[in-house]
Amino acid sequence: MPNKLTNALFHIVPAAMLFAALGHWRYSYYVLLRVVVTAAAALLTAFAYQRTKTFSVWIGLFLVIAAVFNPILPLHLTRGAWSILNMAAGALFVGHFVVDRHEMKQGNR
Repeated sequence: MPNKLTNALFHIVPAAMLFAALGHWRYSYYVLLRVVVTAAAALLTAFAYQRTKTFSVWIGLFLVIAAVFNPILPLHLTRGAWSILNMAAGALFVGHFVVDRHEMKQGNR
């Protein structure tokens, strides 16, 4: 289980990159984005399963994010579709971070 700073980085860095992806960047930025988002989603999935030992909605959502953004078998979608996916995935990372912090403060972990 990561400490508070590491946990924040696993959520905030991919979220910030996803929101920033709405701008115009070189192709290499989007490749890096795929790597970072996939790695963060996979790690958060593993941490969530390690903590609960059950399959949850968060785990399912992060597995979908990891599959959609994976750099090995990339999906080729329109810029508009990626913009929607980037916003949704960024919101998912932020939402999970907020819920996760709330649960930590409540002592549910």
